[in-house]
Amino acid sequence: MPRFDADWIDSMLQPERRGAELPHETVARIGLNAGQVVADVGCGPGFFTLPAARAVAPSGLVYAIDREPRMLEVIRARAEEAQVTNLVMSQAEDAIPLADASVDLALCALVIHDLAEPDTLIRELVRITRPNGRIAIVEWLPDPNETRPNRISPDQLVGWFNRVGRVDSDIAAIGPRQYLAIF
Repeated sequence: MPRFDADWIDSMLQPERRGAELPHETVARIGLNAGQVVADVGCGPGFFTLPAARAVAPSGLVYAIDREPRMLEVIRARAEEAQVTNLVMSQAEDAIPLADASVDLALCALVIHDLAEPDTLIRELVRITRPNGRIAIVEWLPDPNETRPNRISPDQLVGWFNRVGRVDSDIAAIGPRQYLAIF
């Protein structure tokens, strides 16, 4: 059972836990512009959600999408406190609750490694992204000393996206433990 107490949520928002650069730095690498529409899929407590909303403001929009309603409440409270208003919270079940080709960027951070069948989510990310849009994935870099079996190599991730027609990719390390892949 996942933990959703205040200490755990706070720890999820700390860059030190993630072993990565600050969220606004990663969002800057992604290259968001004012007016764009973004889906932060599996947004958790909003590590990237608020920085993305700031990057696409004032006329852009970010959909914060998560299965867990408590995560959406955390984002709602954080957005209110930060006076960020260009967010729409949406709870997901199996499908991402957005129309086909409705976003300029689909962002999915530290989610795919936890899925038994990542192909379903990958197809959904492609479905909601406009034909000229991009998909940004943040994942843990595999480490030979890692005891968890669910780390995904960049090559493996590229292979999954190639199977669904996303053949152009840009991959870069973001800190010593994670990478960013843009398709």
